[in-house]
Amino acid sequence: MDMAAAPILPRPQPPERDLPFWKFIATGRENSLLILPAPAYEQKLYKAKLLWFDVYILSDPAGIGHVLLDNFANYRKAEEDIRILRPAIGEGLFTSEGETWRAHRRIMAPAFDMRSLAGYAPVIGAVAGDLAESWAALPAGTVIDVGLDMMRATLQVISRTMFSTDSDSIVEIVREAFDHYVEDFPVGLLDLVPFLRPWRDRRLQRYGARIFAKFDAAYEKLAAERGGAGAHDLLGRLIAARDEESGSRMSARDVRDQVVTIFLAGHETTALALTWAWFLLSQHPEVEARLQDEIDRVLNGRRPTQQDVPQLAYTRQVIEETMRLYPPVSSLPARQALADDEICGRPIRQGSFVGIHPWVVHRHRALWEDPERFDPDRFTPDRVAARPRFAYLPFGAGPRICIGAGFAMIEAVMILATLAQRFRLRLAPGHIVEPQAVLTLRPRYGMKMIVEERAYRR
Repeated sequence: MDMAAAPILPRPQPPERDLPFWKFIATGRENSLLILPAPAYEQKLYKAKLLWFDVYILSDPAGIGHVLLDNFANYRKAEEDIRILRPAIGEGLFTSEGETWRAHRRIMAPAFDMRSLAGYAPVIGAVAGDLAESWAALPAGTVIDVGLDMMRATLQVISRTMFSTDSDSIVEIVREAFDHYVEDFPVGLLDLVPFLRPWRDRRLQRYGARIFAKFDAAYEKLAAERGGAGAHDLLGRLIAARDEESGSRMSARDVRDQVVTIFLAGHETTALALTWAWFLLSQHPEVEARLQDEIDRVLNGRRPTQQDVPQLAYTRQVIEETMRLYPPVSSLPARQALADDEICGRPIRQGSFVGIHPWVVHRHRALWEDPERFDPDRFTPDRVAARPRFAYLPFGAGPRICIGAGFAMIEAVMILATLAQRFRLRLAPGHIVEPQAVLTLRPRYGMKMIVEERAYRR
C-alpha cells in the first residue's frame, strides 16, 4: 500500500493527561475512548489516581496474561463495572463469578462446540442470503444504514438458532430494549457515593426490569413451550442441560440470564465488526478488490457454507484486522486485585483497579508497526505466530474468553462473503464517521452507505 495515500481513519483524540474526576465521569459516560490518556498508548502499565483508588491501564501482553490467566483468581471483575450490566443480564456468564460462573460455563460449552456450530451455519447462510436479496431489490443509489442491517441480520441468526423461530417481534423487542438500555442508562457521579449505593442499585434494577419487561414476557412464553424436552435449539438445550460434574441444572432465572447475555453480546458485537469492516473496505479499494477476488475464486457464485470458511482466509483476516482497529468491546471490565501483587515489575496494592482496553492494546506503539493503518496481512499465520499471545484480544482472553468467539467468526465470515460477493458499499457523501464507546464501540451517527451491485460469477 502507498503509505502516503493511506486514509486517515477516524479516532477520538486522546487527552494528554488524566482528566479531573468530575470530567472523567461525565466524559466516560459520553464516550469512554476520550478518557484514555495518550501516554497509555506507549507505556506498558500506566498509573492514574481516581479519588482514593489506584487505577492502572495495562497494555503489556505478559502483564495481561498474568491478570487474565496466570493469576486469574486474584483479579475479579470490578463491581463498579458489572453493576452496569447486571440489571439487564442478571447473573449471565459475563457478570457471574466463582463456582456459579464455572458451573454455567461447563453447562453451556457443548452448545458452542464445533459440532453445534456446524448446525448453526445453514441458518447464518439463509439470513445472509435473504439480506442479499433485499439489497438487490433496492433502487440504484439507495442509501442505507449498514449498521442497522447488520444488527437485524445477526439478531435473526440468534433468534433462529436460539429459539428456532424467525419471529420479527422477538428481534425488534431485543433491538429496542438494548438500544434504550445503552442510550438512556442512568449512571452518574452519585453512583460513586458509598451511602447512596443501595438506593442507586434498586433504581438500576427497576430501570433494567422496565426496559426488558417485553423481552422477559416473550422469553417466558417461548421457554414454557419447550417444556424441557425434545427441543434441539439452544434454548431447549440450556433448559435440559446438566452440569457434567455436579449433575445440577440451571434454574429458570439462570437460563433467562444466559439467553439474554447471548442475545445481547452475540448480536451486537458481530454486527459492529461487520459494520466497521464495510467502512474500512470502502476506504481501501485495494483490500476490497483482493477480498472480492478470493470470494469469487472460492465460491464461484454460490452461497458460502461452513466448509468454505477455512478457504476464505483473507476474508477472515479482513474481519480480524477490523476488530483490531475497531474492537466491538473496546474495554474489558476492570479487574480489582484481591491481594497485593506485582505486574510488569511494579507493585499492585490490594483493591487497585487494572483496566485492559483492547482499543489501546491494539493501537499500542510497542506492539504494532504503524498501528493506525488498516492491513489485513497482519493476520497471516506467520505474523500471528510471531506476535505476543495477548497483544490481540477482541474476545477477551484466559478462562473468561468469550464462549461465542468461534460462532462469531464463522458468522462474520459467512455474512461478509455472501454480501461482498454481490455488492460494494460506498460511504454516503458528507456522512460523519465517529467511533463512540459506551458499552460497545458504535459509529456515533450510524454508518450511512450507498449499495452498489457488482459483477460476480453466478
